[in-house]
Amino acid sequence: MNLAANRLRIARWVIALGALALFVFVFFFNWYGGSVEGLLPGTHISGAAASTTGWQTFTISRWVWVLTIVVALGSTLAATTGYEHDGPVPLSALTAGLGALASALIVYRIAHHPGPSASAGSIRISFGIKPGIWFGLVAALAITIAGYAQAQAEQAEPATAPVPAPEQPAAAFSGLLVREDAPATSTSSPETPPASAAGDAPSPPTA
Repeated sequence: MNLAANRLRIARWVIALGALALFVFVFFFNWYGGSVEGLLPGTHISGAAASTTGWQTFTISRWVWVLTIVVALGSTLAATTGYEHDGPVPLSALTAGLGALASALIVYRIAHHPGPSASAGSIRISFGIKPGIWFGLVAALAITIAGYAQAQAEQAEPATAPVPAPEQPAAAFSGLLVREDAPATSTSSPETPPASAAGDAPSPPTA
């Protein structure tokens, strides 16, 4: 197995695992969370906490992440089944582009999240990001990098294919080949009866 084929196989595995991981982190891990400390007015509650997943928190960005997951898994499945994509953009390049967009959205949500804390009298409210958003970022980056590597390997794969040796023209050997069924030709002259020996020649008649 050449280097390009090995890189291609590894890239497909990383894309598939990254897509599955992103699915788990978006739907089942908490991305944002907050807590309230102190006695709430008119109640006996001294504190509360709440957390939301990536799917629950966002209404638009989550569809980009879902699309990234679907395309990443679809490109891996298409590659393993031998499906040929004739579109203007290869599936691997599309996967890398969506992975980059998903990563950028997660970075934006990390950098622009609600303030970490606020206080009002005896009540303190804190809100921030949870580990799930970091895990989602790692998965999206894995899809991006592996998609780019797959696109590069697919471009290098035809160049590394063995070039068959040119066939020798049959005409070059036509003069050296003799057909077995060709009739044999004789170049010798027709046989002539052997000349009589001098001693065997008849003597002329006498008178």
